[in-house]
Amino acid sequence: MKIKKENIENIENLSYTDFVAFVNQTNVPPGSFSTVTKWMNNSNLSKDSNVLEIACTTGFSILNLVKNSGCSGVGIDISESSINRAKENSISMGLNSKTQFINMDATKYTSDRKYTHIVVGAGLGFFPKPDLMIKQMEFLFDEEGYLLASPFYVTSEIPKNLVESAKNIFGITPTNIGYKDVMALYNNFNIHYEDRIIPEMETESELTHYCESTIIRACKIYNITDEEYYSVMYNRLYKIKEMSNKLRPYQGYSVIVFSYDKKIYPNRYVELF
Repeated sequence: MKIKKENIENIENLSYTDFVAFVNQTNVPPGSFSTVTKWMNNSNLSKDSNVLEIACTTGFSILNLVKNSGCSGVGIDISESSINRAKENSISMGLNSKTQFINMDATKYTSDRKYTHIVVGAGLGFFPKPDLMIKQMEFLFDEEGYLLASPFYVTSEIPKNLVESAKNIFGITPTNIGYKDVMALYNNFNIHYEDRIIPEMETESELTHYCESTIIRACKIYNITDEEYYSVMYNRLYKIKEMSNKLRPYQGYSVIVFSYDKKIYPNRYVELF
């Protein structure tokens, strides 16, 4: 695909989600491959599983779960450009026969086919009304199932100026509440597995390597050879990664597998610890 010269300004003005889709950023849950592996190994995921991912962006989590387990999967996202990119990624990975991607508001999604696993990652932390999505899951789960999450929480208050800067970069406010407040959303589920993690900041060389790799690949996708295009895309992606890195000293995240049982939900009869 060739891009016209005047579209440089359009690249700079894309929304965060549209930019992620445009450069095909591998938009991962907190913990990346490690988190997906923990979900898979601790939730009885198999080739017979039917998985739904909420806020799938460009498809990283659902595609890797399908690839490594042989399960079937559906991804939903409100961003049309993200869904289009997820479809392309499924084709390039040879998984399009086992996956489906839908552009819609996930809180309104219904399905006759029920799901053994629902993936939310850290996504519910950015929903205007995450409780609506939790309620909708009752109609999407099979008789029993697993909810796979990796929510952020703060270990200390994020400075207000940093919150505002992050909001300007991402178009959304970063999670700024503690562990217990975050976990309150999932109070009706049992905790089947959990691993709480304090992330390390990335080095400048790690950020640079990731951004260079991603933008070089994007340039190949669009047949871009103009250095100006490269610089615009690289600088914006670097600002995104740099902002995420600045938030790390204030954040933790938890890799969690919640269990769902229709017979007892929303009651919880097992102690947390």
